[in-house]
Amino acid sequence: MQINRLTGRWWKISTVGLATSFLLIILSSSPYLAQTAKPAPSTPFVSPSGPFAVGTHEYLWVDQNREETFTKDPADRRHLLVRVWYPTDKTAAKNEPALYVRDVNEFPEKSVYRRGEGFKTNSITDAALAKGTNRFPVLIYQPGGGTARFIGTFVTEQLASAGYIVFSADHAGFSDTVVYPDGYRFQADTLLMPKPLGPLRDDALKNWEWWEKEAFPTWKAEVRYILVKTKELDETAGQLYYKRLDLSRIGMLGWSFGGATAVQMSKDDRRVKAVVDQDGQLFGDVSEKGTSRPVMLMHHGNEDKSPKPSDAEVMKELIAMTRERDRSFLDHSTNDRYEITIAKTQHGHFSDFLLFFPPRSDELDAHRAHEIIVTYTLSFFDKYLRGRDSVLLSGPSDKYPEVTFQKTPAKK
Repeated sequence: MQINRLTGRWWKISTVGLATSFLLIILSSSPYLAQTAKPAPSTPFVSPSGPFAVGTHEYLWVDQNREETFTKDPADRRHLLVRVWYPTDKTAAKNEPALYVRDVNEFPEKSVYRRGEGFKTNSITDAALAKGTNRFPVLIYQPGGGTARFIGTFVTEQLASAGYIVFSADHAGFSDTVVYPDGYRFQADTLLMPKPLGPLRDDALKNWEWWEKEAFPTWKAEVRYILVKTKELDETAGQLYYKRLDLSRIGMLGWSFGGATAVQMSKDDRRVKAVVDQDGQLFGDVSEKGTSRPVMLMHHGNEDKSPKPSDAEVMKELIAMTRERDRSFLDHSTNDRYEITIAKTQHGHFSDFLLFFPPRSDELDAHRAHEIIVTYTLSFFDKYLRGRDSVLLSGPSDKYPEVTFQKTPAKK
């Protein structure tokens, strides 16, 4: 199944600095990209630095109003596995931490996520929400295309520790999940991603078209569904988050294709108040229309090179196209706009992948990159969802010399 193969490719090639996921997928057949995982510590994630410990819970949501478009069975309905991270009291931290991969049987036998069996996070399963009556801002995290809902645990745990409730969902048809807790078995048999045929430019444009027409509308619809479900959780007595979600302060963030979804939703849905795109190529119409919301674009700093010298010029052309979309988006947007580029990083630095597949010796240490990504992401949301200004957002920082910082103030 093509979707199953996809995630394995992501894992193998996470140490290559490429700007967009289509390049990661297309170039994955090159032996240059293969790397064997080194044994990872059983607790690879940095301890949360905020005032709260972190709780976590998983939901299976089935949208009965939406057919499953990636299968031919008209009775199939969209299934969303959703992982949530949230603030809990420090006393909860003494309990056994949750596993990174909760159930390896969710994934195919050869799935890379089965390699994560036994790894522990900092989160406590089903811990009580932090005591009090205050409401917490809500963040929706979107994973990269073909990756799992928990691939950004390095940042979602830290955000929850700082006082945010973070929701993240998989997207059937562009993820690796095949077995759901209700027994539903997913097998994509229609609308499959185009198979690479060889010419880089042709393959890239075909993938772009597939993502734009098939995957992107689905992801956007699922974000809207998540927003509906969060409202239900806040209004339903007995639920863990009853009257504790501040739905007037919703932000979005995401990696790669997930970052593109977040940016588009900041334009399409007034409920989304601020957005961070972590190294994601833009899709949708935001490049032509921009957004009225504050936005931060994060970029990796390493130069993207093709393993095939004959593709060097095509690679430059494709990257120029993605950069032009960024420029057009920022020009058409009207609120505060930030761009940060992190030196010696590649696409995989914006995920958990490099905790298991370490960067090359000439690249930035994974934990250092994660510290930078977390700090800027948190500062951004604190400013625009909580009104807490930060000197970090005013200009370049001596503390983070790896970062090239640019801010464009809101248009008057």
